[in-house]
Amino acid sequence: MKVKQKKLTKCIQTFLGLAVIASFVFFIVAQLSLPAENKLGSQEKELYDGEWVHILEDGSKETVQLPVQLACKQGQWAVLETHLPDDIGHTCLVLRSLQQDFKIYVDGKLRREYSTIDTQLFGKTSTITYVMVPVDREDGGKVMRIEFMSDSFYSGYMEEILCGEKSDVVAYLVGQFGASTLMAIVLFLVGLAVMIACQPFVSVFRFKGSEEMFMMGILVSMISAWLLSESKLRQFFFPNSTIAMYMGFFMIMLLPYSFLGYINFVQKKRYETVYSWIWLWSAINFVACTLLQVLDIRDFFETMTSSHLVLGAVILAVFVTIIRDIITKAIMEYRIVAFGLAGILLAAIFEISLSYVVNARLNGVALCVSLLIFVCAAAVKVGRELTTIEREKHVAEEARRAQALFLANMSHEIRTPINTVLGMNEMILRQSEDKEISGYAKHIKRAGKMLVGLIDEILDFSKIEAGKLEIGSDEYSLSTILTDAQTAVLSRADEKGLTLSMQTQKELPAVLKGDELRMKQILNNLLSNAVKYTESGSVTLGADGEVCGENSIMLRLWVEDTGMGIKKEDIPHLFDSFQRLELEKNRHIQGTGLGLCITKQLVDAMGGTIKVSSEYGEGTRFEVCIPQEIISWEETQQACVPVKEEETEVLCAPDAEILAVDDNRVNLAVLKGLLKRTQVHLDLAMSGKQALELTREKKYDLILMDHMMPEMDGIETLAALRAEKDNPNCETKVIALTANAIQGAEQEYRKEGFDDYLSKPVDPEKLEKMLKNYL
Repeated sequence: MKVKQKKLTKCIQTFLGLAVIASFVFFIVAQLSLPAENKLGSQEKELYDGEWVHILEDGSKETVQLPVQLACKQGQWAVLETHLPDDIGHTCLVLRSLQQDFKIYVDGKLRREYSTIDTQLFGKTSTITYVMVPVDREDGGKVMRIEFMSDSFYSGYMEEILCGEKSDVVAYLVGQFGASTLMAIVLFLVGLAVMIACQPFVSVFRFKGSEEMFMMGILVSMISAWLLSESKLRQFFFPNSTIAMYMGFFMIMLLPYSFLGYINFVQKKRYETVYSWIWLWSAINFVACTLLQVLDIRDFFETMTSSHLVLGAVILAVFVTIIRDIITKAIMEYRIVAFGLAGILLAAIFEISLSYVVNARLNGVALCVSLLIFVCAAAVKVGRELTTIEREKHVAEEARRAQALFLANMSHEIRTPINTVLGMNEMILRQSEDKEISGYAKHIKRAGKMLVGLIDEILDFSKIEAGKLEIGSDEYSLSTILTDAQTAVLSRADEKGLTLSMQTQKELPAVLKGDELRMKQILNNLLSNAVKYTESGSVTLGADGEVCGENSIMLRLWVEDTGMGIKKEDIPHLFDSFQRLELEKNRHIQGTGLGLCITKQLVDAMGGTIKVSSEYGEGTRFEVCIPQEIISWEETQQACVPVKEEETEVLCAPDAEILAVDDNRVNLAVLKGLLKRTQVHLDLAMSGKQALELTREKKYDLILMDHMMPEMDGIETLAALRAEKDNPNCETKVIALTANAIQGAEQEYRKEGFDDYLSKPVDPEKLEKMLKNYL
């Protein structure tokens, strides 16, 4: 039920929003295309003080004094006569039409006629405007006869008549109404600017309150448009006053849309259900009143009361909700704006009452002032919110920097002792001839690698949470990453007696372009997870794809196992952080519960999708689809053959000169032990300064350098070495050998000028392989 109500509310809001847009479009098009009803001319500022007589239907006369409300029915012509003064001079008389048709005669001859019935699109009455009647000296002493008629409650009303030079009248009217009109123009431009500033291509207010700001811009623009449409100066800047009048009524009818829309955001949609009913009423009223006007059944003036009733409901609803928020103290969220809103509501009540006064001279003034106060209040609110956002952003950035530094330090601090443990353990494996001790050492090695894997997962997750995840783009061999991923879990699968197989599409591109490191990480996580939770049966890695365009493919990788499976109710929580399902049952299985969470975030970052299907007790299938660029084609099936790790040939380089730089004596001892069988000549330096001194005295074939050292760290030492052009090692290859192993560290070190990268704890095979490559 609530979903249907929300959809209905959305439809009503959309309709009202489109109606606002349509109103403005109609106004602009009609002003440009319809005949001009206002022709500027000379106007005066003095009151005409002649004696007037009312000509009754039976021909009798009665003396009246302006302003006057004659006893006339709607649609009935009223007649007033006066003798123009003998010294009238060259001037003009200015009458305010008040929705009436005029015929002005001087000495029995028609001098001026005013009606907009023929120039307007629809309606039964003429638009309110100032009508100017020119008179000359020759008209002195002659009879001026005014016939006027209205089909509204203005029927029979004649306001005071101005007389004088046209320039004087303009100055008088501008002096009376110019300030409020100018303010309305400024406020309209402010509202328009706010709406533009909230658009995505501008991004000034792209924060959590941007929708609220956009609705405020609409509200300010609509009220300002009403003020301009109702301005007594409108005939001087709108060619067609009738269209301006229509616009005023459109804004009145549609005002609930923007006003309630804005306060709905301000109040965090607590009262949206109540407001929805008023929006519906507003939409019905808009359609009904517009149809009655278009069909010439009822003018907007005659249906004005229904629009005022809707506005009354708006005023009442907002007052009630504000009072409720005062009681619940929710008003503290928008107390500044509430003050401005209350001012607008009171001004609206005042304006509604003025609309029923025939000769109201203060129309729009109160609303204009209250709107200005409201804009200032809203600006203060936005300023505070933006300041808070900037402060929170600064705090968050500082926290991210601190977190990044913490991660780097933790990586270094944790990996350094692990490096010692695994390095010394490697010495035991190499030198011990006792099978029992070697067995213990193998268990230490396996547990140590598992511990390193857990640390890597935690550091990776922290990096992703800190917003430091970066996706690279490199060319890579598809068959290689598939084979490497399967090889990485082959020994663990053999230990559990699992069958490890691969299924690939016959025709797949040989070389793709994407983030090779992340692709490997995804496959490793999925395969290791499958092996971890499968006690018997098989684990299958599959790859296929669908070509999308000339140079791209939607690569599909899947891992299927015959493990314990996942319950249906647990699948939605599968990718949650630190989530391990059926903990009691799986307590013997080690892990952080972050592998799948990291995998999901990596897939999302690469524009892909991941889905899982599982039968509890039968097995699970994970499927990943990631778009990749095609570089070249080749059948990859034969290449995808995993091989078990074999003992590699020991490097022997007795003539090689290598410098190892590390501030930790134990790390240097471990490195020396690992390289003992290679017979390389190894010099040791405990600091960057000592390393530079050694490099000035001796040419080395390779330099292994730690990063985090006191006084001069590895990056600073490398920069100093490269800067010494007369140093015999200024171009010697330098490998970063560091415990900083956060994802992306290798790329960062290469950017700093290192030729390669090895992380601690040192993998003996990788170390020897790298030395072999460089020596």
